[in-house]
Amino acid sequence: MFFLTDQPKFDRSHETVSVVVGKRALLPCYVSIKDATNNGNSPFKVIWMKLNNSSILTMEDRAINGDPRISLLHAYADEWNLQIDDIDEDDAGIYQCVINTGMYKTLTLDVKVPPKIIDELTTEPYPSPIRSGSNFTIKCYAHGKPMPKIRILSYDQSDDAKIISEQNEVTLYDVSRHARRRYECIASNGYPPDVARSFQLTVQYAPELNLVYVSKINDELTSSLVFIDSNQHEIRLKCLAIMNPLDRIYWTKDNHKLINNHRMHQHVSTSMDNFIISELVIKEFSNEDQGDYLCVASNSLGTSSKSIQLLLAPTTLPPSTTTTTTIISTTFITTTSSSIINELSASRMTVARRKRPKHTRTTTTTISQEFFRPTELLREMTITSSQGK
Repeated sequence: MFFLTDQPKFDRSHETVSVVVGKRALLPCYVSIKDATNNGNSPFKVIWMKLNNSSILTMEDRAINGDPRISLLHAYADEWNLQIDDIDEDDAGIYQCVINTGMYKTLTLDVKVPPKIIDELTTEPYPSPIRSGSNFTIKCYAHGKPMPKIRILSYDQSDDAKIISEQNEVTLYDVSRHARRRYECIASNGYPPDVARSFQLTVQYAPELNLVYVSKINDELTSSLVFIDSNQHEIRLKCLAIMNPLDRIYWTKDNHKLINNHRMHQHVSTSMDNFIISELVIKEFSNEDQGDYLCVASNSLGTSSKSIQLLLAPTTLPPSTTTTTTIISTTFITTTSSSIINELSASRMTVARRKRPKHTRTTTTTISQEFFRPTELLREMTITSSQGK
């Protein structure tokens, strides 16, 4: 048994040392050895131990636990610092620098951990496609110390970001094809690097259509009824569909599916934006080409269609008892009313039943108008017919 004539000077204050995982930790312990001898027989002894598992780490200037990461720094006589390289989370805990006099110094090693995404709790970067009109929940969980803060952002087509939640989960309701597609989760806790995960949503939806008639001057006209000049060399109808997934698009005439031939051709093109365009070209439009044309697009979520009626424009009215014959050049009617079509047909039939006198002098007047009104024409023909009598 031995006694120290003078107790060593020892800093016994409690300290907390914070280190980021993967870095080096240095736990300080200073002991003044002035007159600190065992009656001149032997010096005092210093050991380091971890209280969490009651393991002895070093004795005097030697590491004894077999962990190559642990060493004792004793460059100066009063310096007994514990060094731990490549810190991991398990190194966190309470450590003591103990002198064989019974004195000790307690230190807490606080290991800081940068954020890390928890894969099994977080939405995949490319989740399964979702149907238009359904709800979708984005989940984002991260581990770290301190606990990371979460931000979920959405990006528009210009890559402008907007924070939509600061919680671990956010639900998007009634998702449409117009919804933002790219989202990002960012986890941060003040110990870099921050981590992020992007999500790319794929929305599936039924086809939406737009059907246009391409005029001779390449104007695209939206109408359900178009009158075609008999001398028009080529007719073009364009049908644009947007749908996901992309699937079928085709044309029918009077409920019969059209097949390409030497006068009629369908050309289909697609784009990366879920657009599909079908253009129907009819050459030398004739009487047999008149009818109802339907563009049909379909996929696994539904079918959509748009129709247009193509008719030959009347060029010369049948002869009557009047001395005036009217030639009409008409290309386009904007209304879809069946009464107008019936009225046009009735007026042509009435004129056709009249007989033309054997000796009449005929003058021709050409009327060019963009919007054809059969009621006015019928009224004009009735008046001129009465005058001829």
